[in-house]
Amino acid sequence: MKRRIIKQGHNTLTITLPSNWAKKFNVKAGEEINLSEENNGLFISTEKRDGARKTEIDISGLDVPLIWKFFMAAYREGYDEITVKFNPNEVYGHAYKYFDSHTLDQKYKKIQHGRTPLETIQEITNRFIGFEIIEHHKNYCIIKDLSEITSKEFDSSLRRVFLLILQMGEEMLEAIKENNPRVVAHTHDIDINVDKFHDYCIRVLNKTLNKETRKSNLYFATLFTLELIGDEFKNIARHLMEDMKGRKLNNLLQLGEMAVEQLNKYYDLFYNFTKEKTNAISKQDIEIYFYYPKLYKKKPNKKSDLSDEELEIFNHFRRITRHVNTLTELRIEMEF
Repeated sequence: MKRRIIKQGHNTLTITLPSNWAKKFNVKAGEEINLSEENNGLFISTEKRDGARKTEIDISGLDVPLIWKFFMAAYREGYDEITVKFNPNEVYGHAYKYFDSHTLDQKYKKIQHGRTPLETIQEITNRFIGFEIIEHHKNYCIIKDLSEITSKEFDSSLRRVFLLILQMGEEMLEAIKENNPRVVAHTHDIDINVDKFHDYCIRVLNKTLNKETRKSNLYFATLFTLELIGDEFKNIARHLMEDMKGRKLNNLLQLGEMAVEQLNKYYDLFYNFTKEKTNAISKQDIEIYFYYPKLYKKKPNKKSDLSDEELEIFNHFRRITRHVNTLTELRIEMEF
């Protein structure tokens, strides 16, 4: 759309805001809006003022993993109030029961199962920042966002995602260096916090930014990829806890160090972008690429000296480095 520039006074130029946009965000005369300069353009934004968004979820007949998916979708999309309907006679396992097969998540095995719908909903609600159950009845409850969301909270939450993932990487190296898998026994708890702040970032983006803008789409992709890295560290921790007990871990150290170092370089790049830093990440990726043939090289009629479990862990480290490459591409694109 086009707008004609209006001259007011000697040095002031003004334009009018589209009426549909102003109505959608409930913008009124005298209020402040945000202006950000992007190359040869100005981006106008405001916190959404379109009233509380409400939705309804019926969890009757759904299993716990599927209930999670419905909750995450409503939360990420920015709904302020959710009415959750349920069958009061249904019984659920603990909200984290689908992790129970992992030694990594052994603390959840001690929790009694046989949860009521309301207990399950409460356990899931606790995972989402700002959400609280404000009413509960025989066959439904109402969840409401009691927090005050602003676009400024996105930056601190995104940095928290970074720091938690870096913590996972550093503790992974500590477990390998000390030959002590127990160091990563609480990795699952860290991963839950990664997911918590990841979902909160998505929620803030959806509630405060224009989803059609190019930069917000790059943030969505960055957050998705960061969550994948967290999942890879969790998978490595599971292998260390379940498959590598009492075994030497020294074969894992060199690749682990390179992968974690590359991740730290990307973190520095994200907040302090330079072309030289992108080059350093690329050079390290080449080093990792040529390191792999040494790991997998086999003599004729002889298997690799590495165990299947070690090779599986190497594959998870390699996926992390590939995700870092994807993140680097996204960060470069943010500069244009």
